[in-house]
Amino acid sequence: MSENGGCDRRGFLRQMMEAGAGISGAVLLGGLGSGCGMRIPGCKNVAPNPFVEGGRPLLVSIKGEDLPAMIKAAGEVLGGFDKLRSFGREAILKGSFVQPQPYPVTTPPDLVVAVSQALKHDGFERTTLFEAHGTHLVPAFAPETGMRKVHVFDEVQRQGVEVLAADFFERDDFKLVRNPAWPIASPVAVHRVLHEAPVVVSLPLVKRHGSARFTCALKIHFGSVAMADRLVAHKNERQQGYFDQRLVHFADAVKPQLNIVDARALLARSGPGLSASSEIVRGVNRIVLCGDMVATDAYCARILARHDPTFAVEMIDRQLKHASELGLGTADLDAVKIVERRV
Repeated sequence: MSENGGCDRRGFLRQMMEAGAGISGAVLLGGLGSGCGMRIPGCKNVAPNPFVEGGRPLLVSIKGEDLPAMIKAAGEVLGGFDKLRSFGREAILKGSFVQPQPYPVTTPPDLVVAVSQALKHDGFERTTLFEAHGTHLVPAFAPETGMRKVHVFDEVQRQGVEVLAADFFERDDFKLVRNPAWPIASPVAVHRVLHEAPVVVSLPLVKRHGSARFTCALKIHFGSVAMADRLVAHKNERQQGYFDQRLVHFADAVKPQLNIVDARALLARSGPGLSASSEIVRGVNRIVLCGDMVATDAYCARILARHDPTFAVEMIDRQLKHASELGLGTADLDAVKIVERRV
């Protein structure tokens, strides 16, 4: 226990994982639609990827040092962010704040602001940064704590971006969904904000990760589901087939229309947080934009492999294959229109 009466992060999560041994995420959520005979709806339906060229998903990789100029250039290659505006005029920006450490561990405020401004320039009326990490049940672990520690919470609001820091134990805020094509029958509890949002723009980072080996467009959606589901997945992380499948199912439950990866710096060797065994690789200076989560991960995994001798793309083949089988995109980069530019 901490001095203020709350648990530290590792102790708190360890206790919850022990409590969650052998039961489903739905049960941990207190029976949210589980075992009561109610029909579990399917995952959200989204329109086809609007960022395509010649029938192939379009992936844009911009190298430079002026972030707003990089975002602007990428948007022009994609044909304009207003392609998303036909789905709605409000966008949820899915960040990553699981570890309260600065970029490249967490989504930096300058990326959030640059993306928000680019979307508003192309007609969006409102942007909201979203993350579900933390709970009001533990005073020292409140949902906004991580964002405040890395100086994101107040900074992005000051520049016109709203912030929603959700409680990952608030069961009424989550909706159970299930894709019949999943080999794991259990439903997933996805946050209602993401399930109901007309437009979701995901802001992944490129990081090494212990259980997942790699964090980017697919893995970021551990932060999109209830803590109960994350605990069960981690409880089974030694069964890599299970863990890799569940990781993909979390992403399937969200289906963002656009992924904007901040690869200006990478977290190599060890992650998802900065430790004595990890390394920050600076000077990569890339952002990667694509409407296809699988192609995004296939491309960004190659970036990490060039800078991290402990990582190989083959380490996530199972994730990419399962995501492709579920129709979330393609891992075959020969089937992707890749545009690489420098600004």
